[in-house]
Amino acid sequence: MRSQKRKGVRIWMHLLLAWILLAGCFWFYIVVYRSVNEPVTWLERTNTSPAVHTVSEIRQILTGYKEFFSEDMVKHLSAERSFGTYVIPGLKAAKTVDSKTGITDICTSMTPQGMDVTEDSIFVSAYCHTKRHNSVLFEIDKKTGRFVKEIIMPNQTHAGGIAYDNLKQMLWVSDYVDGQVAVSLYTMEALENYQYDKTKKPLPFLETHILEGLARNSFMAFRGGNLYAGYFSLSGDSIINRYSVDFELNEQNKEAYEEMDEDREFFGNVAIDQEWADILSQVQGLEVFGNYLFLSQSYGYADSKLRIYNRSVVETEKYSLKKKEEIKSFTLPNRMEQICIQGGKLYLLFESGAYAYRGIPVNCVDRIISVDLSDVLSQLDED
Repeated sequence: MRSQKRKGVRIWMHLLLAWILLAGCFWFYIVVYRSVNEPVTWLERTNTSPAVHTVSEIRQILTGYKEFFSEDMVKHLSAERSFGTYVIPGLKAAKTVDSKTGITDICTSMTPQGMDVTEDSIFVSAYCHTKRHNSVLFEIDKKTGRFVKEIIMPNQTHAGGIAYDNLKQMLWVSDYVDGQVAVSLYTMEALENYQYDKTKKPLPFLETHILEGLARNSFMAFRGGNLYAGYFSLSGDSIINRYSVDFELNEQNKEAYEEMDEDREFFGNVAIDQEWADILSQVQGLEVFGNYLFLSQSYGYADSKLRIYNRSVVETEKYSLKKKEEIKSFTLPNRMEQICIQGGKLYLLFESGAYAYRGIPVNCVDRIISVDLSDVLSQLDED
């Protein structure tokens, strides 16, 4: 009898060890292997097809978050092309350059980070997860949803945030240069004219400005002549700074830029930060709209949060945007990154479709989601 019990215990021990070994191998493949290795591809250009899901699958995932995707919102999305979504290009293959050799190459580990929307286009920034390639900007036609082109950036910036300056027709890009937190910029004219197939070179930044007061430049937004920038913190509190960016472009540098000179100048601070706010940890994106301030919060495979605050006139230089100050928060799929508002739409970007993360496709969103802002704001007083 005892021998049978011992035999049963040994069997269960073997099964437990086998399960632990299998789980360990799965964890290693998903978390470690996919983060440092790129899959081989036969593609020679940036892919424009969905990396994971069809429109119907995306719809099923999103409508499972009923608190945010209300009946009215779903009704409006159902009347739009592709349920109001845009395919994120380059998740399977992205044309860029090898960061060491400068030779044209295809990256299969591009990871979306920043996003902003102009009158005609959606721009998405992405970095190479294996650190083998230069970072890129993807341009998408806002009306048709079609991929326009990739803009290859001159370095491997994480590009955690980008911000469209509608006043000066420029695009700000989060940067980190020589150990200093920075922001670099492109003119929209340069982005429009750039064609890698003709130049065979990355597009140099026009100017780079050092930002003081931040540990990192993880996310940004531009509103009313002001640049809002903050940094991601895994566990501790973080901050957002507001900077004035009322300056004239350096004309000498602009001339060199037009000649595709790869040397870029470094400037002082964008401005003295005018105000700053304490925020929660794990913030990935922000947007300012009227008296509202939106924060996206996410990390890992846990659901994301969209937190909305009432940002009335700030009478002091310091204020708080913590959980207790929020008007409302919504639960959304994991790995939500930058958010932005343009033309009455709220756009949401996710990085879960990147190769490093889509090994677990549960609630993976490989598209940009656009919803009517009015459908979001109408839910703020429903508690």
